[in-house]
Amino acid sequence: MIIIQTILAFLIVFGIIVLVHEAGHFIAARLMKVRVDTFSFGFGKRLFGKKFGETDFRVSLVPLGGYVKMAGEDEYNVDDLKPYEFQSKNRGQKIFILIMGPLMNIFLSLFILSIINMVGVEKEKYKSEIPEIGFVEQGSPADKAGLKRGDIILSINKKKIMNWKNLELTIGYNPNEELHIEYKRGNIKRNTSIRVKMLTQKNLNPAGFYYDYKTEVFSVEKEFPAFKSGLKNGDIIIAINNNPVSFFDMGDIISSNPGKPLLFRIKRGSELINLTIVPRKVKEKGIIGITRVPYSPVIKVRYGLFGAVGKSYKELVDLTVLTFSAFKKMIVGKISPKHLSGPIEIAKFSQRAMKTGLSNFFILIAFISLQLGIINLFPIPALDGGHLMIYSIEAIIRREFSKKVKEALINIGFFILISLMIFVVLNDVAKALPNGWNSLIPF
Repeated sequence: MIIIQTILAFLIVFGIIVLVHEAGHFIAARLMKVRVDTFSFGFGKRLFGKKFGETDFRVSLVPLGGYVKMAGEDEYNVDDLKPYEFQSKNRGQKIFILIMGPLMNIFLSLFILSIINMVGVEKEKYKSEIPEIGFVEQGSPADKAGLKRGDIILSINKKKIMNWKNLELTIGYNPNEELHIEYKRGNIKRNTSIRVKMLTQKNLNPAGFYYDYKTEVFSVEKEFPAFKSGLKNGDIIIAINNNPVSFFDMGDIISSNPGKPLLFRIKRGSELINLTIVPRKVKEKGIIGITRVPYSPVIKVRYGLFGAVGKSYKELVDLTVLTFSAFKKMIVGKISPKHLSGPIEIAKFSQRAMKTGLSNFFILIAFISLQLGIINLFPIPALDGGHLMIYSIEAIIRREFSKKVKEALINIGFFILISLMIFVVLNDVAKALPNGWNSLIPF
């Protein structure tokens, strides 16, 4: 069932994004009176479809993209161009047809996020709070930089940090870099430098500092002290012995007090309850028999029409800046290309997002659609951006490249794209193997 759900989620996500992209090209082509012979979801052999007017709308064998085939796009006679052929149009019309695909993807992202922001989006409450450090992991980059609990981060590399969301994004998008941090301890402003680790699935906070999470009880084991004292799933532990306690401190407090009664202050719904729990002594350490998770309450935020569009636009601009920044870091070697995700990883993300609710599922569609729109504008032959680059160069030199030159550039572009696709698929496979790429290439 999980495999079926994963495939279904992938097809929905990719299907929406590809169809919107190709619809952009199709609509622009028809507006410019260019005949469209084929509108295909997928590549390769035609599986099924239906012809409407002059266009064959089809589903093809390999569902990893799609295409719109226009008359006179690849095969044409320079000396006998027909008015309905792509190559008969002027440079401005060609650019309009090409750019509409990526623009439709970007518009889809804006539309989805605007709807979600109007309906209401759930956000972790702490991410809008001031970035006051609640815990510093021993031996982490933050610890080595001298940061402590209670410090408030003011800026990183002279960029003002307003809240935890800003802080986590800035840290996450600057791996293996020396970051200059201004922070406040008490009423005194201080400065330090920190070199964060690489963000990985096992290391979700590369800097080593965290928000001051409380503890939520995830499960309670029968016949253990917590169960016998009345602790229940979903209880929030606020304090122990009248001292506020964070998620990170709680384990040590329980472990270091075997056989000693501890007064737990519990939040259960809207009630505050006191429970006395005596940790059981096991191998000189105390245990109470619970599994726990950091407590991070969510709030639902709604915006009006213009507020939602404005908020969504800002989010897309921020994501675009971060995307270009990430690619730049990848080019100069500050981020490994192994962090790229291909169709297998996207399918996994899609299935997980679908399980967590429609809101997260459509947010994922918006994010991937934006990435596809941006990447398609890259100046790589065979992508829309590659064609735009060719037309731009032709406009500068005031003459067109020969058909052979264009075909050579397109073939180079296809080689680059196929090579990249093979890499990201193998990279997806490597991520699922115990030793990563070493499992594929042991030498």
